[in-house]
Amino acid sequence: MLGKPACSSDSEFESLLIRGPGWRIGVEGETVLDDIQAVERRVALKRRDGNVDHVILLVADTPRNRRALAAAPAAFGDLPLRTREILAALRDGRDPGGSGIVIL
Repeated sequence: MLGKPACSSDSEFESLLIRGPGWRIGVEGETVLDDIQAVERRVALKRRDGNVDHVILLVADTPRNRRALAAAPAAFGDLPLRTREILAALRDGRDPGGSGIVIL
């Protein structure tokens, strides 16, 4: 089930929430990865304050974003799952079992 979190009025938490039986995933979307550290802070805040089990960073699939991710290999170390495994779990209605990055 998809929906907006009803529990928060902060704009950074007004993004997508994916819910399943017994789990909630907050989604932080980025069209351009300009400031990796700022994105990491937003993801950490969503995880801490968003009342979610996991966080998915949804990144636009652009050459610029792929270069930014490649240039910062240590960034987002707390987001170990990748696009295929996350989307496969969600497609099957399952909890992906962790946080990760989805590039679409």
